[in-house]
Amino acid sequence: MRCASVLARLGWTRYFQTHFHQHYKSTNPTLASLPHPAAPFLARLARHGVPALCSDTPWSLERQDAAMARGPHPSAARQFPEFLLEDMYAYALMGYWLVLPYSAVRGHPQLRIAPAGVVPQRDRRPRPIMDYSYNGVNQASVPLAPLPSMQFGAAFQRILQRLAYCNPHWGPPLLAKIDLADGYYRVPLSPAAALQLAVCLPPDGSSERLLGIPLSLPMGWSLSPPYFCAFTETCADLNNSLQPLRPHHPYKRAAEPTLPLPAPQAFSDSAMFPFNPVPPPHPLQYTEVYIDDFMLAAQRPQHVRLMHSLLHHLHSVFRDPSDSPRRTVVSESKVNKGDATFSTEKIILGWHVDTHRMTVQLPAHRVQRLSDILQTAITSRYTTRIKWQKLLGELHSMVPAIHSSRYLFSILHHHLARHTSRRKRLTVVTRQALLDWKTLLLQLGSTPMPIAHLVPQAPHVLAATDASKAGMGGFWLPTSLTTGDTPCAWRYQWPTQIQQAVVTTENPTGNLSINDLELAAIATAVSLQTTQPRQHNQHHCIATDNTSAQAWVNSGSPTTITAPAYLLRLLAQYCRSHNVSVQAVYTPGTTNTVADLLSRAFHLSDSELLSELDRLAPSKQPWKLVTLPVPLISQVNSALSRRLLQEVSPPPVRAPPTQHGPFGANFVSAWPATPSYKTSKSPYHCSRFSLTDIEWEKWLPPALRSKVEQWRQPFVPWGRRSPHWATEIPGCNPREN
Repeated sequence: MRCASVLARLGWTRYFQTHFHQHYKSTNPTLASLPHPAAPFLARLARHGVPALCSDTPWSLERQDAAMARGPHPSAARQFPEFLLEDMYAYALMGYWLVLPYSAVRGHPQLRIAPAGVVPQRDRRPRPIMDYSYNGVNQASVPLAPLPSMQFGAAFQRILQRLAYCNPHWGPPLLAKIDLADGYYRVPLSPAAALQLAVCLPPDGSSERLLGIPLSLPMGWSLSPPYFCAFTETCADLNNSLQPLRPHHPYKRAAEPTLPLPAPQAFSDSAMFPFNPVPPPHPLQYTEVYIDDFMLAAQRPQHVRLMHSLLHHLHSVFRDPSDSPRRTVVSESKVNKGDATFSTEKIILGWHVDTHRMTVQLPAHRVQRLSDILQTAITSRYTTRIKWQKLLGELHSMVPAIHSSRYLFSILHHHLARHTSRRKRLTVVTRQALLDWKTLLLQLGSTPMPIAHLVPQAPHVLAATDASKAGMGGFWLPTSLTTGDTPCAWRYQWPTQIQQAVVTTENPTGNLSINDLELAAIATAVSLQTTQPRQHNQHHCIATDNTSAQAWVNSGSPTTITAPAYLLRLLAQYCRSHNVSVQAVYTPGTTNTVADLLSRAFHLSDSELLSELDRLAPSKQPWKLVTLPVPLISQVNSALSRRLLQEVSPPPVRAPPTQHGPFGANFVSAWPATPSYKTSKSPYHCSRFSLTDIEWEKWLPPALRSKVEQWRQPFVPWGRRSPHWATEIPGCNPREN
């Protein structure tokens, strides 16, 4: 009530400024002098606060009263009312929020009121969150925020590529994390923005209804992430620039490894590098950030320096006065848990990453949650649309951990798209699709995902396929990464029942299209290539002249229960059982001459076909005609006939692990064939990448030739926006840049 009386005497703007200056700021006063183009922009936000302009009309008094009468979200009003009030009062003491009676600001033209909520978290205190979508603030907010600052969408992929392409001579990469305390609350708001982002709090027993008014960025506002990321991405840019830093920092102890690390020589001599190119000459040192989570990837001896550099740059953007009631910039609780300690195993963005074996796994608690959701769905006869959407979201979240699992969504997506009612009945086919996922989930612990399948690789095999009503055919060629092979061709003539089911002008009622046959040809080609004696973790590039088949293979999930769903399920089995990844590329049909011949020339005998191949595509090594195995023919025909096979994905066949070094670590053969590094100027093995016989390139489809050309130059891992996140912000770039 005392605050309300002061507010009535001073007015909102003067009261806000007085209250704001009474508390410590969480940004460094020397922010404008940082060697970063965004420094003046960040200093202006720190000095005046973040604006929040709304495109709709101001709220009427009746609408404000109605929002207060509705009250907060049920999670705040019924489940966690005491927690939210205590948390809000604690943040008010730290100067992040104002808690005022509603009557003190009632009727203010800039006032908008959103319901407050609380989200429970596993093994952590609940998290307060404000629902600014319910009252329309998110929809009406003018997008003045620096949206290009949000680069966190591909953060995990960028880290995996840096791990995959580093120099093994310096030992296994080490990982560490730094989490910021109070996150969004470290960036202040302007006076007008604070009123527009006010929230309704649960009653505390008094006669006055309480209103929470943020002094800094709140959780739940749609523009909080880009404004906050502008600060954290600047820290990451400064750390990646490798500028000179101060010699000492109070968190120096956090950078020292406390776990025994494998010897560098044992790591570099392992069988994980069967095609070891000329690697980058320097140890890896890379900083990535996901909103407020900083992730460091480095190799010895640069890991300690990288940690000290990050801590220095964090405190050059944010500040931590010793007499402040606020928490330190770096979350001490996370440091005490060991997150800031460099190790070869770390939970990164919800994934268990092992840089010693170069694998990725789901943590045990996520596996258990998925198992419970799947078991509930399998044992139910009906499900609701909301539960089905939640199930699909959980399954999509585990795709990177299970090889080729992206091919198993067709039936599940069709079930969601077709049944528009709130209550859905599970069919036999849908239940079998869920059982497939249950089987894969049981194998997660024994079959970690190699990082090699999650980063771009040079193709070990180049292939092309084609299909017609008469049959299908194709060929494959080894590259310089696969030795001892000859060019192979194959063909198969469709049985009568398949030919009669193809839709044509004479048969408009058929249930198979040429797109289905083209996809069957790709799945057959993958199965044939995996039957050859090769090493694991290969990447196959297959050209096709059918855009639908190409899209199905690369996206993995058409919304259908027709033949493509069964064929993709079969493709998942072939890829997973032999640790093969597949990429389909489009090539014009007029250039796919060899595969076109193999899919149509069934009037030629095998010897005549080989003679025609030698004439059409002469090669120093003789062509080899491969006969399709009977089980493979049966599987493909069953998929085209929409018959569901019981076994979708047996455990992958792996070579026995090899012992390395004094720690006896077991390695998985999981490294890509062509590492690279952006700052290296050394020649790369991939510059010598070619087909085993260079003459084959003359008659390759254009798509395959372009793939060869791509890997003749050093492959650069995905990078953050260069040279800084503010490249696309006009006000942050000098005219000469």
